[in-house]
Amino acid sequence: MTKVLQYHFNPPFKRIQGKLFWRNIQAPAWLKKKNQNYYFDGLCFRPANSKEKALGFLCLLTEMPDANPEETEIISLLTKIIQKEYYRFSYPNPSDCFKWALEQGNRFLNRQLKNNNIGWLNKLNLAAFAIRPNLSINLAKIGNVRCMLFTNGEIFDLSQSLSQEAPSFKSFSDTIEGSVQNRDKILLLNQKLFEAFNEEEIFRWLLLAEKPKEVKNVFRQKKDILRQSFGVCLLVLAQNKKWLFWPF
Repeated sequence: MTKVLQYHFNPPFKRIQGKLFWRNIQAPAWLKKKNQNYYFDGLCFRPANSKEKALGFLCLLTEMPDANPEETEIISLLTKIIQKEYYRFSYPNPSDCFKWALEQGNRFLNRQLKNNNIGWLNKLNLAAFAIRPNLSINLAKIGNVRCMLFTNGEIFDLSQSLSQEAPSFKSFSDTIEGSVQNRDKILLLNQKLFEAFNEEEIFRWLLLAEKPKEVKNVFRQKKDILRQSFGVCLLVLAQNKKWLFWPF
């Protein structure tokens, strides 16, 4: 059965009366202060009924350095639009539903541009990934987000296959469409985590992990370095049977 594992590293709770509350009190104080306005989140949506079953999972990863409350609210609205439009099932081909959802997301971003609400766009990093019961996939991104594919003992950076958006306006400008195999793994993560994972050879250990418990053990062994890392990752363990979402 396909599983989606979600991990947040040093996420803040929420700002209450100007004070930021942290989940991980073991993170160094200087690091918390440096990243006090650093916003990131990982979302995983699954079919709500039998009609939506063919659309499978939709995973969204968002990140914005130095984000204010208004900007985080705009990001939340954007992700809700993409989710709603993807599961609207406007087209018989699930891949077309994905492209439709991104088109509606781009229209929302364009409205922000027309309203001169554009300062935050240059800071936005967002990945959208969909995987269906037959293991067909779609991937798109805005900004600097990574998507790693673990397959047949090798690791590929799928995000490098996506063209970069025009520098004057960030939007979804390209998509990847294809399929994965049973027991493949797909990892979405922000750039800060990518650098930490790469330096500590965490990708090599994740390549060998097959079960959620094994993945958790990898992160536990690297807990000292991960305490100083900020970000979120979504790990998809692909199998074309039943579906489960595993939050961690």
